[in-house]
Parts: sequence; C-alpha cells; structure tokens
Amino acid sequence: MAITKAKLRANLYTTIYTHLNTNVTDPKIRSKQWMFSSFPDYEAPNFIGYPIIVIDKAKIDKAYETFDNSNGELSFPLSITVFSPKGADVDSLSDSVDVAMAISIDDCFTFSDYSEDEGQITINGKSVHHRTHKHIIEVDLWI
Repeated sequence: MAITKAKLRANLYTTIYTHLNTNVTDPKIRSKQWMFSSFPDYEAPNFIGYPIIVIDKAKIDKAYETFDNSNGELSFPLSITVFSPKGADVDSLSDSVDVAMAISIDDCFTFSDYSEDEGQITINGKSVHHRTHKHIIEVDLWI
C-alpha cells in the first residue's frame, strides 16, 4: 500500500493494523475485534475480555506538510501494547508481535529503533499486565 500525504494517518494505521491482524493470532480464537486503536471500555457489557492489543494512532509531526511533490521520508513513533491479567499471555503475544513486526510490512517501511516498557495496572480491582513495544518507523512517503 502506498502511504500518501492525503491520507497519511489513516493509511499508516490501516497498514499496521492489517499487518498485525494478519500475523498475530488471537490466543482465544474469538470472532470479535481484539485489536484496538485505544483502550476499550472494559466496563461495557460487550467488552471482549483479555488479552487485547492496543495499536496507538501514529503521532505525526506537522512538519510533514512542508514536503513538496516528490518522494519524502517521514519518521514516526509507533506503540503497540499487549494487555492481559495473565503474564504468560503478555509474554506469548509480545513474542508474536515481535515476530510479526520482523516480517516486512511494506517496501516503504524501515524500522530505525526499538524499545519496550512493561508493568501492571489495576482495573476493576484486578492486576492487568502490559508490555508496550515502541518502534520508530521511517516510511517513504508518496505525495
């Protein structure tokens, strides 16, 4: 998929979401969405339960608007967070995310940096483990 200036944020998110959804298997084999762009309402009666993956929307510097009508490169941070009350689920899904992100997403993507952060939060009185995969991605932008 060509990433264009006209639909930059939408194209980036759709490309990453589709790639992860294709290459990371839901361990509970649910037929509902389990990857999100923000943390879902865990108190809603239709909350799918854990584990879940949250793919943050791309944070794009407004400087990209100064590109002319030639190819340009854009760097942006990407965070993918795995949540589950079971640490083993977080570890297993994190391994799957790492493997998926090592697979070429598109010729226009280059990964320039990686780090991760992990911890626990309390939701409805229960501990929920999380690991955030932080990537810096460079993309060849087609204007």
